[in-house]
Amino acid sequence: MAHRSRIKQESILIWQFFNQKKQTMAKELIFVGGDVSKGYADFVFLTKDKKEVIPSFQLDDNREGHDILKHEIKKLSKKYQVIFGVENTGGYERNWVFAVKSLTGAIKSIEVYKLNPKAVKHQIMSLMRRTVDDKVSAEGISMYMINNYESLRENWAKSMAEKDSISDGKMLHKMIHSLLKQQTMKKNQFEKVLYQAFPEMLTFTKDSPRWAFQFLKKYPTADAVKRAKIKGLTAIKNVTEQKAKEFKALAKISVSSKKGEIIELIISQQATDILTIGEEIKSLKKKLTDSYEESENVEILKSLDGVGDWSAVSFLIELGNPDRFESGSQLVSFYGVNPTYKQSGDGLYKSKMSKQGSAAMRATLFTIANNLVLHNEYFKAIYAKHRQKGKKHRSAIGVIMNKALRVMWGMLKNKTKFNADVDKQNQRTEVEPKAPISAKSRVLQPLSVSAPISRSNRKKRKAILASQAPSKGENTRSKYSPVQT
Repeated sequence: MAHRSRIKQESILIWQFFNQKKQTMAKELIFVGGDVSKGYADFVFLTKDKKEVIPSFQLDDNREGHDILKHEIKKLSKKYQVIFGVENTGGYERNWVFAVKSLTGAIKSIEVYKLNPKAVKHQIMSLMRRTVDDKVSAEGISMYMINNYESLRENWAKSMAEKDSISDGKMLHKMIHSLLKQQTMKKNQFEKVLYQAFPEMLTFTKDSPRWAFQFLKKYPTADAVKRAKIKGLTAIKNVTEQKAKEFKALAKISVSSKKGEIIELIISQQATDILTIGEEIKSLKKKLTDSYEESENVEILKSLDGVGDWSAVSFLIELGNPDRFESGSQLVSFYGVNPTYKQSGDGLYKSKMSKQGSAAMRATLFTIANNLVLHNEYFKAIYAKHRQKGKKHRSAIGVIMNKALRVMWGMLKNKTKFNADVDKQNQRTEVEPKAPISAKSRVLQPLSVSAPISRSNRKKRKAILASQAPSKGENTRSKYSPVQT
């Protein structure tokens, strides 16, 4: 009897689940677009026919504003399937997404998505409004979801399945990149000032060795070095007695145009700032790499000579879930490391790297590509081959970036370490699009040269028709064959 009772209960639960799912699917869809600004957001509620369900409104990004939004969405979810979306702004949208997602556990008729801002931008532009305010932007977001919901819903859902650890890692990774930019800016400023106070020292700061900045922190100008004793100079780590004498000699013949207390203070402070930022970057990098210490994926990526802990972790953070991409072509297009082609009339033009998508991922791939060319024989050979074809260094590195992205993604998808033989087997000849004639485009009308076409197009058509002509003695022509006139 207990067994029958359990089966009955399970049957009831299954029936309730499918009944609830059926009711959810039967509901009419409404699309809620949120245009997020710092401290507030505007919301527009549209049906699939792009008609307003309720008047648009603006709410502040605080507890009261969140409660009002949740109340409105809960109320509408009784009648509608609510599709909520905001642009991925890199931070300001998170509180709103978290607030609405808190409803999805109890209410199945609510879906929450973060959208690509570049894609949304084109939708907003297509509205052709004279003034684009926050309400128009929110309306554009709603319309983008309406137009693309069926085709992009799965991709949107995959991007929302990100774990908190990945999200937190991205925030820390973004902070490190921000500090690296600050460090670069500081070094550029430092170089300009040092050029005036002790230009001969620039040779020693070229690769940014720590000892050089410690030296210039204490002895920032040619005059300061002239005044210093050899013993004081050698107190700096990595400064030998021979090097100290060299610096003294350079200081005596320096062509510096700036001297005095103020310039010494400026250079000393800038050197201090560069050292401090460097320590912060080092500390945060260690924190981030330590959090991935036991990651199987890091070990898989490190099997590729030239990829270290930091490069592997950076790549994993920027990539997220590898399963959200269906193909290598989709992957390279998403991160903008694909070449783009433009075909117009008779011409086919190959442009530079598209550079759409995450600039942070491209920065990571650029570092990885350079390391692979230095340390990995397989990628070094690919780089050399493209250089021999006449490509410049940057263009060849772009090819390596594209290749490295696809290879590393494949390694993660298959959970296998790098094997050059496997990659060689997977390679296919890349066929660039041929213009302007294709067999599919001529399915209704046979190809001929009787049309008022350009000289170059006529030449191409003649070549195609000549290749299709039967050899001598053959008579394979039918009444549907292309006729050359």
